[in-house]
Amino acid sequence: MLAVLLALCGALLCGCGQRETETEELPVLVIGSDDYEPYFYLDENGAYAGIDVEIATAACERLGWTASFQKINWQEKDALLERGDVDCLWGSFSMNGREDCYRWAGPYMYTQRVVVVPADSEIETLEDLAEKCVAVQAGSISEEIILKGLNPNLPEITDLSTFSTMGEVFTSLRKGYADAAIGHESSLRLYTDEYPDGYRYLNMNMYSDAVGVAFKPDGDAVLAEKLTQTLLEMREDGTMAAIVKKYGLDAEKNVNGGTE
Repeated sequence: MLAVLLALCGALLCGCGQRETETEELPVLVIGSDDYEPYFYLDENGAYAGIDVEIATAACERLGWTASFQKINWQEKDALLERGDVDCLWGSFSMNGREDCYRWAGPYMYTQRVVVVPADSEIETLEDLAEKCVAVQAGSISEEIILKGLNPNLPEITDLSTFSTMGEVFTSLRKGYADAAIGHESSLRLYTDEYPDGYRYLNMNMYSDAVGVAFKPDGDAVLAEKLTQTLLEMREDGTMAAIVKKYGLDAEKNVNGGTE
């Protein structure tokens, strides 16, 4: 009887050891991103959640990798990438204008930049933003669009207010400090949906940009290409659309790049 028990214990220990070895041998992709709901954030249980977290997890599973997420200071992203503290940057990161700055996997999604104003605002078009106070997130594509004149229909914005987070951007609009706010449609809707009759969006997309996964410029080209192909498969088989729809986004615009 003792011999049987010892044999069973030995088998169980061997089994556990084998599972641990298999887990250890699974390649780990360390993903860096900042807090940017609904793409990357901590849920009420303190776990990483969001559109990009779900996409990254699914893609890594298909490739036989383990996704490991790290919340980072976005201003330090390039230094972290260069030092190898993270393997890639993955958090609704726009490829537009940065094509040569990183080795990219993607694009895997498209984000829409929109303008939101109070419901009773007289602002109806981009041209109406002239001489108005506009709020954006600091260091964002929205800020670049204004500062670099990336949208030819956008007038010169002489009163631009920048904030660290989209929550602060919306607060400035809600309190009347700003006449309009510009940002990701998905991020702004997290706030405006709480006031269904209080705000409206201009009937146009101000800017559409492709987002991808950024590796350092001399990073592994084979790895980036494998991830690109996997993300493409996820777009084609409907996985990507199912994920974005969970967060209330339009799949045609956000997955396929449609702007209507």
